[in-house]
Amino acid sequence: MHIEIICIGSELLVGSVNTNSAYISEKLATIGLKVNREITVGDDFPQLENVFSESFNRSNIIITTGGLGPTFDDITRETVSKATGKKLILNKNVLKTISEFFEKKKIKMPKDNEKQSYLLEGAEIIPNGLGTAPGQILEMNSKIIILLPGPPREIKPMFENTVLPYLKKRFEKGLLKIKILHTVGLAESVIDEKIRKIVDIERKLEGSEVSFSILAKHTGVDIKIIVSGTDEMLIDQMIQNLKREFYNVLKDFIFGEDNQTLESAVGQLILKKRKTLAVAESCTGGLISHRLTNVAGSSMYFKEGIVTYSDSSKKRMLGVKDETLNKYGAVSSEVAKEMAEGIKKISGTNFGISTTGIAGPKPSSTGKPVGLVFIGIASDAGTKVQRFQFTGSRVEIKDKIATAALDILRMNLI
Repeated sequence: MHIEIICIGSELLVGSVNTNSAYISEKLATIGLKVNREITVGDDFPQLENVFSESFNRSNIIITTGGLGPTFDDITRETVSKATGKKLILNKNVLKTISEFFEKKKIKMPKDNEKQSYLLEGAEIIPNGLGTAPGQILEMNSKIIILLPGPPREIKPMFENTVLPYLKKRFEKGLLKIKILHTVGLAESVIDEKIRKIVDIERKLEGSEVSFSILAKHTGVDIKIIVSGTDEMLIDQMIQNLKREFYNVLKDFIFGEDNQTLESAVGQLILKKRKTLAVAESCTGGLISHRLTNVAGSSMYFKEGIVTYSDSSKKRMLGVKDETLNKYGAVSSEVAKEMAEGIKKISGTNFGISTTGIAGPKPSSTGKPVGLVFIGIASDAGTKVQRFQFTGSRVEIKDKIATAALDILRMNLI
């Protein structure tokens, strides 16, 4: 079985991040199908026709993403039509669906959108509940061609609701399950050393096998466990056993699993403890508040977030003393302490978090280095401040500070 993904769009060749192929490959792996090749091509008719024809000659399944929009540079339908010899036929039901999409928004449907209602002769429709471009599945000469739009938010429900069940029914080869463990606070090399004994041991049960991978990001490290086989009970048992072993060696450095984020893990803990939180941010500029409020239900525990970027705002809003700023500077343990205590006091919460530091790209005027950060946490038990020295770009350092602050709170809740 040879499977290829063709990602279409000139924007993908000039810096735009393409997450579609990784998503599709991972989903296909869950039913035992492996992608052999992924190709990115711009919105150029001759190039796309060339790429598609080559893929069609050597592949059993071709999945395209992008190029199904209504504009002049959306050429996927026309290219596939020419390469396969299948006519494009107006589908009145699709046209009606697109028209209703605009009617709900009280917008007159542009004439160009009619283009999206043309399907390849003999193709099956893949409904798109989030956009105007339907997908298509065409079976031809023992080959399968699947056309999907480009936006990831549209692709995911289309793939999971229609494409995956269709392919699973036709080609599923056993079972495959993936478990991802998220860690924070340990370097990739340290995690590798701690889990090496587990990974190196031959781990096979009858009808099952396991593989591992480690993915390092600037805010943490993920461990992926992939178990395949024919017996779902054995696969689940394997995953539970491996999880237990990883938790035994990594302990509280694991903060969550699968789609869980650090902020959602913190939210669950603080909600369970029936505590409340407020944040005073300087160098992170509201990033911690942003991440906390990305979690549904965060209003139950997150009460207030203030960005006190200047010295004057730290004094006026948080009660940081003049003498503290003059003696130690804004980037100091002493100021972080007063910021955390100030936000806790004015908000009336159980926890107050503060951040002050130098995100870069240049050192401070007083010579303090880029990446120097102080994070304070004030609670009913007192106030603690931790010093960090982060590296990376300005954006990466801000991400690291926000992650460290959330993890400090997490560790005070477990």
